[in-house]
Amino acid sequence: MLFSPLDSHRFSRRIGKTSISDVQEVGAALEAAEAEKLELLIARCSADAVRALHAMEERGFRLMDTLVYLRRSVDAGNLDDPPGPVRQAVAADAAAVEGVACAAFRGYVGHYHSDARLDGHAADQIYPDWARRAVEEPGVADSVLVYEDEASRICGFAALRRLDDARCDGMLFAVDPGFQKRGIFGALLRASLSWTAANGCAQMEYSTHLRNAGALRGVAGHGFYIYKAVHTFHCWIKAQ
Repeated sequence: MLFSPLDSHRFSRRIGKTSISDVQEVGAALEAAEAEKLELLIARCSADAVRALHAMEERGFRLMDTLVYLRRSVDAGNLDDPPGPVRQAVAADAAAVEGVACAAFRGYVGHYHSDARLDGHAADQIYPDWARRAVEEPGVADSVLVYEDEASRICGFAALRRLDDARCDGMLFAVDPGFQKRGIFGALLRASLSWTAANGCAQMEYSTHLRNAGALRGVAGHGFYIYKAVHTFHCWIKAQ
């Protein structure tokens, strides 16, 4: 089943998602999309799968963005103590966390924004909605850390999720633009590494868009290294 209820509801279109790794999967994915009467198929493919990427382009898939994945080992003995202004979020923080995401991701260009056929306003709501749900809904994130300034204003957050017993994913980070260049991202990253170690994981992962140079510099400065890149494609099925 390719159908994505969340995306379909958000954009009022039948949207599906899949991953493609070889040439044969391209045609199979399109057949499944047509069988499910999808309007849009969103597919991710490793940057290393060159033949599959070319086959996707030949069948009408268009590149929308590229995600870079980084990771680093976590040794609790070599980590700094979590910064004082960082604490665990509580349910009452949901609106403030959502507000930070609204400000931080305004004008952010991910694969939804890159597709002119999708409603831009609906795309603007994706990260704020994700941030709020990370605080409020069990299972979206395993932990949300927030950074408070001297006036107890939440000006940044990090949402974390355990991938398995050994790995933690820094799934969503944001700092309010009015508070950037104050070391808040680094503080949240250090606190996230401490949370990862405290919860028994040996490795932390992080991903972001290729164009997000600031975040890439920030995590590289904390010992993260790139281990893969993944392209995101959109294919409008009725155009087949």
